[in-house]
Amino acid sequence: MSRPGHYRSAMSAELSVLDPVPSAVGRGWGRALTEMRELARAADRAGYARYWVTEYHASPLYLSSATPILLGQVLAATERIGVAGCSMLPNHPPLVVAEQFGTLATIYPGRVGIGLGRAPGTDALTAGALRRGPADPAAFTSSITDILGYVGHGEPGGPGSRVRAVPGEGTRTPVWVLGSSVNGARVAGALGLPFVVASHFAPSQAEAAVATYRSVFDASAPTATIEAPRVAAAVNAAVAPSDDEARSLFSTAMACAARLVSGAPGPLEPPLEDPEGWRALAAGREGAVEEAMRLSFVGAPETVVTGLRDLEERWGLEEVLVLSYIYDAAARRRSYELLASAWRP
Repeated sequence: MSRPGHYRSAMSAELSVLDPVPSAVGRGWGRALTEMRELARAADRAGYARYWVTEYHASPLYLSSATPILLGQVLAATERIGVAGCSMLPNHPPLVVAEQFGTLATIYPGRVGIGLGRAPGTDALTAGALRRGPADPAAFTSSITDILGYVGHGEPGGPGSRVRAVPGEGTRTPVWVLGSSVNGARVAGALGLPFVVASHFAPSQAEAAVATYRSVFDASAPTATIEAPRVAAAVNAAVAPSDDEARSLFSTAMACAARLVSGAPGPLEPPLEDPEGWRALAAGREGAVEEAMRLSFVGAPETVVTGLRDLEERWGLEEVLVLSYIYDAAARRRSYELLASAWRP
């Protein structure tokens, strides 16, 4: 695989939180949503740039099915941090996306962004229930263009259309394209939009996606909202005062990945007594688990920052989205706090 090379700019990358709102064994769904708000407050105080919330449906692990509602909770619980929601376009009419995010952007000016993805974020049966019609992969680009117009990055609804997003119209809400492969990267680059690569679960394709995005980026596209490529990458991390403690905390993430790969996903569980105990859960698919979690940074703050700075330089990142699967809510908040403190120059 070819490497994108060294693209480091003079500015340091922004650090953001990526939260799929995981459930945890022994704690109900309501508690998980409360912990989301508590983590958002901690991230706000620690200086994180954005709080990203994913979109998943019918998941035994993730509770982020109603993304705009969760973003509203995060915004209400914080003072200055930006928020961005992942909206999976097969599931939503573009006008509804523009109205929902535009409403948030009207209430909280300058704090709201939209991440647009092409996967449904669920199984085929649930995807069918969400869409109530056949999927149309070719509609991804046109849906993005419609949303851009509705929120003020072009003509609402296309030339001659009387369709309007109210509220939302004129908010010029920032829009990112989400992707885990070169396909999403090509769409982002051709449209002249920022790109977020899902390298936290698809690391093998991430470098090629970043390189493809840069090679096709078109600042002159009618839809372009930026003048130069802008790349964000999602990574897994666990930070603690010592490397040993961080490895112990991270065993929760590895066990979670092992269950996902084995087809038996479930809520987060406490750390394993043996950090390598996840191998017994992998059902002979240890290699697949290790590959899925390859872009993970685990250790004391200095250890993790060193790894992230190297990735920032190699990929030329403008933003790093950090995802932490840590069972204990206080330890999870501490992980983010330690990383933010060590990240600052």
